[in-house]
Amino acid sequence: MIGIIARKELRELVRDGRLRLVAALVVLLLLASMAFGWRQAAAVAAEREAAQRTADALWVDQGDKNPHVAAHYGKHVFKPSGALAFLDPGVDPYLGVTLELAAHQRTLPRDAAAGDASSLARFGTLSAATVLQLFVPLLIIALGFGAWSGERERGTLRQLAATGVRPRQLLVGKALGVSGALGLVLLPAAVAAGGVALALGEGVAWSRLAALLPSYLAYYAVIVAITFVASARARSSRAALVALVGFWSVTCLVLPRLASDAAPRVAPLPSPDAFAAAVKRDLETGLPGAPREDRVEAHLGALLEREGFEGAENLMPDALLQGFELQAEAAFEDEVFDHHVEALLDAIARQERVSQWAAALSPYLAIRALSSGLAGTDFAHHRAFQTDAEHYRQALVRALNEDFARNAGDEGWRYRAGRDLWARAPAFEHAPPDLRWALRHNAVALTLLLAWLLLAWAAAGFTAQRVRVVG
Repeated sequence: MIGIIARKELRELVRDGRLRLVAALVVLLLLASMAFGWRQAAAVAAEREAAQRTADALWVDQGDKNPHVAAHYGKHVFKPSGALAFLDPGVDPYLGVTLELAAHQRTLPRDAAAGDASSLARFGTLSAATVLQLFVPLLIIALGFGAWSGERERGTLRQLAATGVRPRQLLVGKALGVSGALGLVLLPAAVAAGGVALALGEGVAWSRLAALLPSYLAYYAVIVAITFVASARARSSRAALVALVGFWSVTCLVLPRLASDAAPRVAPLPSPDAFAAAVKRDLETGLPGAPREDRVEAHLGALLEREGFEGAENLMPDALLQGFELQAEAAFEDEVFDHHVEALLDAIARQERVSQWAAALSPYLAIRALSSGLAGTDFAHHRAFQTDAEHYRQALVRALNEDFARNAGDEGWRYRAGRDLWARAPAFEHAPPDLRWALRHNAVALTLLLAWLLLAWAAAGFTAQRVRVVG
């Protein structure tokens, strides 16, 4: 019986010319946005790889100079594209991609793609994720808003009830019919996504692509259930459609804006000038409760003890002692930078969590966070890149200061290192975190999406048992 109902629902939906037109438009949007995302992701990846090769070559060919001067000169690194940026660019276009790694400073990424975009970029870009998250739910509403109310208006619901068909069988059959119609729309996009992933090669994490599929299916299952609830409760198909479009407008358009407006109130960020002034002040005087001179002396003492020179400072060559002092000052500066930058990043992360918790009111917010997290284009992945880059910067500066300390000898600041030293510095490599890490950082969104799924289908089952047979 369930199979008969499902086939009947699918046949009616396929024969509806209006729905075929809407479905065709959604398919075209999906394929077009995916093709654009593919070209964009490939171009961005090629540009960043070329820029990184150029920066590495400039570092190696910088000529002879003092190692600490070379640390001031520094080098640039570029953030690689997200694992599935062609599907969901997330917040990548609004975050910087270039980092300057040099002594005595910790910079924030700059050169965001949105900075070169037109004013229309404030409305977002059309991506496959936009179509999947915003437009496919509208298609589901168009497919299912008359699932119960339409049967009641045609008088067929009374006939079905008279034959002894149970409401739960009707619910499951109708759900399978709508799901079959939706599958016909999404199958070409799924095949295209796999083809793009193959074309992009090793840069794509297949496990993440596989995790995206059930995430979106759960989201669509929520929309199907809510559509059935509205259709069962409404007095007419028109009322059901109005209620569902209103639900879509509030959860997909209004609540995201309210969440973004509330986030800065929950976790306010300092202005760029205030942030820079706080860093400059603490570099000069030290962090609260940790004066600069005391911290530098503590780092220097620990370094001398580790190298076996404790208490023998007066017997050390000047260049060696100066090299150790440079390392101690760098360690103090790293403390200050880490304190302020990590506090800033923590505040941004709290703003992200506000949006995730707002998913309790909107399944769209849940899938948006989960999708960008699995695609590797959310803020958590951006922060992971910054952390790796900072660890690399500290190690690079420490290695250059150690070379100065051990090899300058009587030359002191006249000592020059050359290509051999620059070439020994390892290339910067950033490995994106694995799937479990991404799921852990989006646990709130995942949990709330599953909660929506359970509650929506519980409501759909409840209303199916109590659906009005006549208007």
